[in-house]
This record gives sequence, C-alpha cells and structure tokens, in this order.
Amino acid sequence: MMYAIPSGGGCFCPILPPFCYGTSPTEEGETVPTLELISKEKNGFGDMYYYIRDSNGVTSQVYEGDLDAFMKKNGATELKEGRAYLYPKKRGKVR
Repeated sequence: MMYAIPSGGGCFCPILPPFCYGTSPTEEGETVPTLELISKEKNGFGDMYYYIRDSNGVTSQVYEGDLDAFMKKNGATELKEGRAYLYPKKRGKVR
C-alpha cells in the first residue's frame, strides 16, 4: 500500500488503488450488473424520469436523456421490471 505525506506535516494518508465498477468487459461466468426499473413519471415541465434500483438496493432518479449514460456507468445493458419496496404500516402502541 502506498502512503502520501502531506506537505505541511501531519499523518500519513493511505492511497487506495483505483477501482473500476462495471467498466471492464465481463468474462464467462461473471454476472452483468442488473438495474431494475421501479417506476417512470413526468414532472411539471413534461420531462420523463425514471426511478432505477441497482443490484446493491440503491434507488436513483434518472432523467430520460441521462439514461444511456447511467446504464453505461453501471455496466448494465438492459433494465428489468421491478417493484417498489412496500413497507408495513406502523402500528400504534397498545396501552
């Protein structure tokens, strides 16, 4: 592991190696990252946007014009239909 020495003194800071997420071609046996289309809506200006969940469970709001770049950045080739998480209603405390 490499360390950087600050010019003004102080502690050593580790330099982590660069990571590539979904940018390299996949080899046989590897899985392609999946993106789930949760919903699509239009805002007040008429712009279409999508709610997309990745394989880590993170949901992102992506505008239609940025969809191709978002998919390329995540290494996905297609969107599959998904459903929003439904959380159970909270029940009041019984006294």
